[in-house]
Amino acid sequence: MLMLKRFYVLFLIVPIILSCLSGCFDAREIDDEIYAISVGVDKGVNNKLRITVQYPTYKSDSGGGSSEDQSMAQSKNVQGGSNVHTIEAPTMLEGIDMLSMASSRRISLIHTKWLIFSEDFAKLGIGGYLGGLERFRETRTTMSIVITKGKAEDFIKENESNIGSSLSKAVELLMAQANTTGYFPQITFSDFYRNLLSSYKQSVALYGGVNNFKTLEDKDVEEPQLVTGKGFLPGELPRRGVEKRELVGLAIFDGDKMVGTLDSYETTFYMMLTGNFVSGRVSIPDKYSPNHAVVLDLHNSRKPKVKAYFKNGKPIIDLKISMEAELYAIQARTEYEKPNMINDIESQIKEFLFKGMNDTIKKTQEEYGVDIFGFGGWMAGNFFTIDEWEKYNWLSHYKDAVINLDLQLDVRRTGLVFNSSSFFSTKGAIKK
Repeated sequence: MLMLKRFYVLFLIVPIILSCLSGCFDAREIDDEIYAISVGVDKGVNNKLRITVQYPTYKSDSGGGSSEDQSMAQSKNVQGGSNVHTIEAPTMLEGIDMLSMASSRRISLIHTKWLIFSEDFAKLGIGGYLGGLERFRETRTTMSIVITKGKAEDFIKENESNIGSSLSKAVELLMAQANTTGYFPQITFSDFYRNLLSSYKQSVALYGGVNNFKTLEDKDVEEPQLVTGKGFLPGELPRRGVEKRELVGLAIFDGDKMVGTLDSYETTFYMMLTGNFVSGRVSIPDKYSPNHAVVLDLHNSRKPKVKAYFKNGKPIIDLKISMEAELYAIQARTEYEKPNMINDIESQIKEFLFKGMNDTIKKTQEEYGVDIFGFGGWMAGNFFTIDEWEKYNWLSHYKDAVINLDLQLDVRRTGLVFNSSSFFSTKGAIKK
């Protein structure tokens, strides 16, 4: 009897084990799909959305072949080893499926690097469209959210890999610049969507655009003047080059609608105030020679300290920021390396940073009235329950808050030079 029971148990277990070892009925081979790198959304004309998808061709030599092949590739929207397709549709996911009717492979979003909305569309509200993606299993929550000045389609068409053959790596390395410049942060889908649902802070997105290289003037000047602390927006960078698309600054949201922007320098100050500034080079004018610069490497020395409370019914926020600087260049040869001059250069740097940070805070309060710094997370500690906090509606009171900024700045290093020696000419020692 015992042997019979064991036989029945084994009879039931073996089919179960064998079924687990079988292949998945819905498995897909890697080369059965194409993986979108960029997805863009513009306002449609005959439907709600105009969706643009860019995916790599996975060809070893996208620029090879005959001149006839190359011209044919250009006519088919082949961009730097990738294809760009645009379609109008009622929703994003349906639009991507509709594109599959013109493609030999299914379009997948599991490797999408960034989701790009045009500025005109973002001002109408994008929350509902992100909500659909948030439920979708293929959505890559680490992809970046970008608002582009102009059409998202035009931005994606200018997204090329001019160094190396991998478009995916090119986009990843572009995003990594946030850790070395501070001109734009890393904003992921999960960051953006979580803040849409938050009563503590508002969302921000990367701000991008296409530069047509028309802002770089060509004219003869006797002596160029030093201009520091000037912020730029997409399309305004005075440059020429190969890649026209660029990321510069931030797009600011109130709820799910875009209401304003921060330029490149304001974004740097925003990152310093939030403790997300890794490092970056900044130039300030030398007090003793205003047409010459002192070049610095800056970084947050520790996380910001925040104290939030009420005083006479008014929200008060005490914010302490700690920064460190290293001297990279002193064009006027002023001897700031000497111990008796360190305090002098520290005060100049502090004055420059303090003004920039204060102006950025005031801009968010007075022009837009939105808390993008997350001060609400500290202010919420003054309430006993979530219901009390949400009834107070911090986001509507942020503009009335008094923010007291305390900035600590220390010059820790002076680079590899211990003394700014004078230059020499036929007239002797030269100081700028």
